[in-house]
Amino acid sequence: MGDYNLSKERIILNVGGVKYETYRSTLTAYPETLLGTMFQERNHALLHPTNDNEYFIDRNGKAFHYILEFYRTGEIIWPSQEDTDTKTTNFCCYTFVTRKELLKELDYFQIPMKEMSPDKHNMSSEEEYKLLAIKLDGFVKALLESICLARQDYQNILHVKFYDRLPTKDVPKSIHSQPNIDKLLKPYVSSGYFMLEMFPKQIEHYIKKYLPDIRWSLDKRFKYEPEPNYFDLKIVGNVFDKNEILKYSSLNFNL
Repeated sequence: MGDYNLSKERIILNVGGVKYETYRSTLTAYPETLLGTMFQERNHALLHPTNDNEYFIDRNGKAFHYILEFYRTGEIIWPSQEDTDTKTTNFCCYTFVTRKELLKELDYFQIPMKEMSPDKHNMSSEEEYKLLAIKLDGFVKALLESICLARQDYQNILHVKFYDRLPTKDVPKSIHSQPNIDKLLKPYVSSGYFMLEMFPKQIEHYIKKYLPDIRWSLDKRFKYEPEPNYFDLKIVGNVFDKNEILKYSSLNFNL
């Protein structure tokens, strides 16, 4: 009975000052997305509503209309050219949202790429490439953040596999043992394979621009059908200097 009440709980999402009301179950129907994960029952104790059942999210309140429609219908309803290119006398909160703005929100809320494909008549080739570029930038950013998180956990190696398709058996429930890293990289468990295949040198160069001392190892592994091929990525940082750690630790005292 308790589970039923929780799933049917009505919640208010205050997105950038624009309020939306929906059911918790509407969001958790897509557990791979940001809000779907956030409102899972297991995370209930971690949520901090501002007013009883109201939650503030500092994002684009106008564009969130389209995000919520995805949760309700399973489809992205893209702004028409008339909506984005012409002025209107209708000043409701859903107007004046460009596709560029919407693409950024889709990426932030981790709407899966397969759900981000608009009707072919509504999307130009340029817009499609911009969408793919946003996905690529998000992947590289996730790699950088994952390296930093690993080092904060005393791990100087980030080791991850990216598949050309999900395995037919033994589907990985996680791709990294550290939950925060797994959350960052799991949305790219398959798309990451194709980005590494297309842009291996560019991604490596970008990572080394910020972390010049890392060692980058990328191996493509071929498997027999029906198992998928995958990229085995290892990013190795410098070995930790324990004396430098102790310098800033409360353990640094004379015996």
